[in-house]
Amino acid sequence: MFTNMRSNDAFIGLPHDVFVFTMLQEIVARSLGLELGKYKHFAASLHLYKKDADGARHYLREGWQPTVFCMPPMPFGDPWKSIKTAVHTERAIRLRKKHDISEQKIDYYWKDILRLLEIFALSKNLDHKAIAQQKRKMTSRIYDIYIEPRRLAALKRAKDKQHEQLGLF
Repeated sequence: MFTNMRSNDAFIGLPHDVFVFTMLQEIVARSLGLELGKYKHFAASLHLYKKDADGARHYLREGWQPTVFCMPPMPFGDPWKSIKTAVHTERAIRLRKKHDISEQKIDYYWKDILRLLEIFALSKNLDHKAIAQQKRKMTSRIYDIYIEPRRLAALKRAKDKQHEQLGLF
């Protein structure tokens, strides 16, 4: 797949764009029963805004970027039934409706993606215990670099909120 972009923000946009485009590449390859080919990304203007420079430097120094690990491959076969289930479950997560990811009849790959979405929602609710519970259910440890900072931030915010309610601030 060759992606050609007019403009791309190196810090805010590029990591998300590469994820989305390579996910689309995998969906197309699996839908057609083909092996995954190479991905090439071109941006006529790849830029970093001054306001994001410190954040970009911090990101590069924190050491969370694995260079030898990658997201597990999408399972072979037609992905559309799993995508439909994932979209339905994502909606339930977003609307805080009852759902059970473990009971979904989809591959572990899709369950891990849904658990990441669940963890994102739980981090907004400061539910660090539920984040830890979902983390234990993950089949791939590759996502720990995303999960653990969210769990720790939720724990800190929950403690700060508790201290504030107790008048300790």
